[in-house]
Amino acid sequence: MALFHTRLARLLLLVILCVLGADHAVRGDDASSPIGQQAADPADAITGDWRPSDMPDVDIRMFSSKGKYVGGVAKAANPALVNTEMLREIEYVPTSRTWKGEVFALKRGMFVPMTIRMTDNGFEMVAGSGIMSKTVEWVRIPAKE
Repeated sequence: MALFHTRLARLLLLVILCVLGADHAVRGDDASSPIGQQAADPADAITGDWRPSDMPDVDIRMFSSKGKYVGGVAKAANPALVNTEMLREIEYVPTSRTWKGEVFALKRGMFVPMTIRMTDNGFEMVAGSGIMSKTVEWVRIPAKE
């Protein structure tokens, strides 16, 4: 009977350590720990504030919403644009390490398909398709301390 309690205690300890480790990894409390590094979702690299090179007076905030990513105007010279959804239905494609979704094309007045690929300086977005496509470089806006 004592052996059973010892094994049960070890099993419970193992379960508790696994749960705490997984919770720690999910929350990302310590990105320098191996658990935090392994748990970092590469899809989340797109989150944060960005500035497209073709709109230097507009900041876009990318965030996760209902399992996908969206982007809206966080800051603009024209206050009427603030809180406008500019990117939607963005999903990460792990096999190509890209994101696919839709971006609002101001000149066309409609959402068009787009693909995002991370670069050394930020990310590159290809909006539209074929000869009607446009490539725009985006840079990350550093978080304010």
